[in-house]
Amino acid sequence: MTTSNRLNGGVIGASVEQSGVTPADTQTFDSDGTWTQPAGATSVDVFICAGGGGGMGDSGSGGGGGGLREATGIAVTGPVAVTVGQGGAGGTNSGNAAGTNSVFATTFSPSEATYVATGGGRAGRAATDGGGQGGSGGGSSGPTGQGNVPPFSPPQGNPGGQTPNGRSGGGGAGSAGSGGSAGSGATTPLAPGTTFSAGGAGGAGGSAGGANTGNGGQGNVPHGAYGGSGGSGKVVVQVPAVPFSFYGPGIWDMEALYTYVKSDEWS
Repeated sequence: MTTSNRLNGGVIGASVEQSGVTPADTQTFDSDGTWTQPAGATSVDVFICAGGGGGMGDSGSGGGGGGLREATGIAVTGPVAVTVGQGGAGGTNSGNAAGTNSVFATTFSPSEATYVATGGGRAGRAATDGGGQGGSGGGSSGPTGQGNVPPFSPPQGNPGGQTPNGRSGGGGAGSAGSGGSAGSGATTPLAPGTTFSAGGAGGAGGSAGGANTGNGGQGNVPHGAYGGSGGSGKVVVQVPAVPFSFYGPGIWDMEALYTYVKSDEWS
């Protein structure tokens, strides 16, 4: 039941619950930068993708996908340094390279609060060359390129494939390389619509991994041909949406009362 408040020209009633959702704040990094803390933010969710490994030419293998890590509820107290890993160069018979790490450092010096995804391993050449280790391992004709190096849980990647002819697929964030087939990548709700950190196919056309995908570079076949370079990484930082609810005073001015009564929403 309500009573007239003639002094203020309004109506006083029971307290009213107000509710809603504070929208998420998402900052995406395709290159090095600094995450800026929004007002009121105390924790974040992060997606960290490292650079992919370089592929090898001359009947070479594919590079490993960059390490891929996700974490939720990371406490933050100020600006955070962000490093986005670069893809490794492709090579022919030699000269290819691993991808470099991506980093979300909640302090500006190494600590337990620093989150790192490791660059993808370089591909091996023909003969008995081993694949490089990394977030995911490079394909090889020798020892298998190990993934998830250093180890994290859940794993940041998978091993590369191994074949005698050297045209092996690199490992990916979603699965290991197998023969000449590359390991699959993975997706994240923080960056929908893109598959990240797939391995490079072995003995393929030498295509690059693609900017900001963390994919490994493809291997190439002709003598003297270069393998593809690995794709650069990406970092996404999100302050999640937060529901809120509070009780406000049940006070309405006469204009609001008129509007509600006219629309038959007053009870």
